[in-house]
Amino acid sequence: DELINVSAQPHSIYTCSKETLLKTKKIAEKYNLPIHIHISEARQEVENSFKKNKKSPVKYLDDLGLLSGKTIAAHSVWLNDEDLVIYKKRDVKVSHNPISNMKLASGIAPVNKMQEMKITVGLGTDGAASNNTLDLFDEMKVCALLHKVDKLDPTALSAREVVRMSTIDAARVLGMEDIIGSLEVGKRADIISINLDKPHLTPIYDPYSHIVYSANSGDVENVVINGKIIVRNRKSTTMNEEKILKKVNEFKIKN
Repeated sequence: DELINVSAQPHSIYTCSKETLLKTKKIAEKYNLPIHIHISEARQEVENSFKKNKKSPVKYLDDLGLLSGKTIAAHSVWLNDEDLVIYKKRDVKVSHNPISNMKLASGIAPVNKMQEMKITVGLGTDGAASNNTLDLFDEMKVCALLHKVDKLDPTALSAREVVRMSTIDAARVLGMEDIIGSLEVGKRADIISINLDKPHLTPIYDPYSHIVYSANSGDVENVVINGKIIVRNRKSTTMNEEKILKKVNEFKIKN
């Protein structure tokens, strides 16, 4: 299936042994896969790494040879200057998950500094256990607001920058910028349409600002994936949503 991509995903240095990490690296190299791994998400993780390995999680993974342009570093909250230099040198890509980082009180990733260093940062959600809705509209708004209050600067991380992080930069993180992430001739037709005929979206002055600060996932009317209409007028064309929800609730009752 051309819409399914596989990556090697060791969770982190605190759940995976050195041997497991090296085996993962070998598999990724054999099958030319990206490596996705949680790095420096929490302060305790970094402190424990210095105690055990005498180095940061980033330096530890770099010394093992796991960091490259095909590495997706989730979170990357507690980075020191050496870590950032390594990211830049190895062309590591970063998945920024602000809602998860806030829910778990992990901290605030140095997104502005990474972007200043031309380190690619895309917007992610993390898993349902630490995010709940996995809603990128929520993620965009929280991302923009979080970094403004962190820097005490209302111009920090503009709406346009956040939309870019959610589209073409996210595609770059996945190594798929040649086929998705923007509307261009030759790329896959991955499109959503938003119903702007609503009170909270009227009037429109800046489309980017509207998408980030005013729109929500409930405003999405249609979804096209690789040229195929998957959602039309807010109804799935491929699944029976009512039947699925009923089964999920039955599973909940049984357990």
